[in-house]
Amino acid sequence: SGRGDSIELFVQLASDFIRTMQASAVVPEQQWVVAGNSIGGLVSLGVAEELKELVRGVILFNCAGGMTGFRYSDVPAYVRPLLWFFQKVLLGPQMGSSFFKRFKTRENVESILRSQGVYRNQTNVNEELLEILLEPSEDEGAETVFLKTFAGDPGPSPEEILPNLSCPVFAIWGDADPWTPVDRGMHPGCNFGSFCHDFELHVIPNCGHCPHDEAPEAVNDLIVPWLKGLDTRKSKTQ
Repeated sequence: SGRGDSIELFVQLASDFIRTMQASAVVPEQQWVVAGNSIGGLVSLGVAEELKELVRGVILFNCAGGMTGFRYSDVPAYVRPLLWFFQKVLLGPQMGSSFFKRFKTRENVESILRSQGVYRNQTNVNEELLEILLEPSEDEGAETVFLKTFAGDPGPSPEEILPNLSCPVFAIWGDADPWTPVDRGMHPGCNFGSFCHDFELHVIPNCGHCPHDEAPEAVNDLIVPWLKGLDTRKSKTQ
């Protein structure tokens, strides 16, 4: 595609997967519900925009505002030189490799999960989670993907995609998320309803960036009734 690792690429990959599954479906007219956490939430919105006729609903978990947290239009002019330095120098050809090696250490990843409030309930910050997060960093090409992602284009924002959707959007947010806070920052989830005709938001107390992992029972109690209710709801396309 020429886009490298981008929201647009991930949207295309997910859309192609759905089209492939749809082609072999027993019920060809079936529709899909797409769900994602953080960047995955933004990808889910993109898939719903791409496949309007196939997607019947979207579930967001602490949706990100972009592929990275770095969008020049989101920061004051005096901060932009620092952002340029981070992306082009620290993540550039000369220093990027060292940055990646320091970032991917077990100690650093565990510190991010525990000390930066990503998981408010740290019960699930265990060896299994650390292995899940660390294993891909050893894959061939992992460093290149990491640097391209953090230094690359943030892609479309949720606010740009939401007005183009015709399906319901159901959002679940941890109230203590330091990365994508629900009620502040450049792309707060509490404002998404202003951009979407059918939006529902539920905030789970004492949860950070991954409420589906921190409070799975509470998340399921919210999602299951909503999924069942889709059969009785009508989108603008119906």
